[in-house]
Amino acid sequence: MPGVDRQASDLLRAMNHAGGFPLSLVCTEAGLLIACVGELHRSELAAVVASLFADIAVRAAADLELPHIDELTLSDPTRGRLVVRPLDLRGRPRLFLVAQVPRGRSWRRSTTLTARRLHAVLRPLLTPEEPAP
Repeated sequence: MPGVDRQASDLLRAMNHAGGFPLSLVCTEAGLLIACVGELHRSELAAVVASLFADIAVRAAADLELPHIDELTLSDPTRGRLVVRPLDLRGRPRLFLVAQVPRGRSWRRSTTLTARRLHAVLRPLLTPEEPAP
């Protein structure tokens, strides 16, 4: 059975192929890469940007009363989008699926399906989250 990083990379590679994405990755909330497919340097930079998701989600919940944010999308009219989706794994560290989506391409179905598949692969790496007191 292939290692977790290989399985995650295979899932990302399949998503990139199906969606026409040049880059995708899984990273921690601290911006550390778990798996990536595409240019390594750009993947590292995208992971750092994704690490800001938790802060943005907390502010959106507190300031805008949006407690259930499931995606953050950065859009550029010529280059496309950088989509950051948290993986609902209920553990630590918190993980994110990130995809660079070219202009005019859809991403929601591909990223949702891949997130579900990644859930099964990555769950063994996580420490269960402790319930709030």
